[in-house]
Amino acid sequence: MHSITTALLIISLFILSVPNAHGQTIHKTDTTVYTIVESAPAFPGGSKSLTGYLQAMVRYPSTAQKEKIKGRVFVSFIVEKDGSLTDIRLLKELGYGCDEESIRAVQAMPCWEPGKQSGEPIRVKYYLPIAFGMDSDKRK
Repeated sequence: MHSITTALLIISLFILSVPNAHGQTIHKTDTTVYTIVESAPAFPGGSKSLTGYLQAMVRYPSTAQKEKIKGRVFVSFIVEKDGSLTDIRLLKELGYGCDEESIRAVQAMPCWEPGKQSGEPIRVKYYLPIAFGMDSDKRK
């Protein structure tokens, strides 16, 4: 059994480092998405800048205001190795236009500083709550 395991390991290492037709070694790109990292991704300027961005960019939809809707929309996205945002998703919806407004604001964000592991940029999943109609919410 041990010799079979060793043989499979040697074969897999050989397959992963096989040169292509041009004599170049093929390296697999790490597409792992991390949730816990040494250095978390950051909005340009840090958390205070993120708060300022959300206050300036996100508008409390008139339908939600009329219905006195209060709460948070939770959005997730992946901060890519280059800082771009992909795979933007709603995790907790509020309705009345708040969900669409949250997605719009995240899609319009500038690139972030990517997360890092051992000094190398990596893909990191980020979770962001966006408040609507809360006491501290000064948006109109």
